[in-house]
Amino acid sequence: MNLKKGMYLAGDSGSNWTSQLKINTGVIAEKGVNTGIEYFDNAYLPDDQWRDLTETEYKMLSTAGKHNKMFNTLGLGEIPDELKTLFKAIKLEECKTLFDVQPKFQEDEKLTLKLNEVLNQFLNQKSDTQRYRFHRITRCLPDMHTTTFHLYNREHIKYTGLHIDQSTKFTPNTAYKSDNRISINISEESRYLYFVNLTLKQIYNDVKKHYHEVSVTSDNIVELFFSLYPNYPVIRIEVKPYQYYIAPTDNFIHDGSTLGNKKFDITMVFVGEFNNY
Repeated sequence: MNLKKGMYLAGDSGSNWTSQLKINTGVIAEKGVNTGIEYFDNAYLPDDQWRDLTETEYKMLSTAGKHNKMFNTLGLGEIPDELKTLFKAIKLEECKTLFDVQPKFQEDEKLTLKLNEVLNQFLNQKSDTQRYRFHRITRCLPDMHTTTFHLYNREHIKYTGLHIDQSTKFTPNTAYKSDNRISINISEESRYLYFVNLTLKQIYNDVKKHYHEVSVTSDNIVELFFSLYPNYPVIRIEVKPYQYYIAPTDNFIHDGSTLGNKKFDITMVFVGEFNNY
């Protein structure tokens, strides 16, 4: 199935987009992948048939301009050198387990205060309204097909596969009003962002043509879309150490991946209104 116009790419790494982008031939129900990890029954993962984008596909994704909006724009960039140096000074590579990450930021109060100061300066430049909040530091295991999981029955972890975030209450037709987020890779290895380059409203309009009698909601829209179009391509973006992405994660299908990595994956995430890519 061919790529359609939808989401756009923007940011200060324009010359690097091509080398950091791959495209595949669609998705596979997780049951057929045998990851060895427990997923929800309706989970889908990207297939592993990755290739470079054609020039036509790349142009379709990279025609972002000043009139693009937060709800359909995805940005990639690199944090400033001063901020990079401060993150390196925390020495997260010394962490032996994922539980050591949070305490590591508390070992040197002076360093952490300086980091917060420079980090806020950077974030203010990315948000004209300066409306944002700290969300969390995510910590993921290496070599994971996908990284998003939920606690099930307050005890068991289940991974979601490709999904949309639901940070607030919305419908597929109002998801475009949601905030977006910035995710900074502070690991030693690249991580990957998978995404379908269609907004939720585009997907909803298409799915409703086939499911007239079904109530299409934010809870079932991903499964319905992939049941109809398992061959719609997924895009993979490499996010290198100390690079960030800005994305409307309530408004498009996505997930992270650490497949092939050997070390912990650590990202710092803020949610709000980020409009400068």
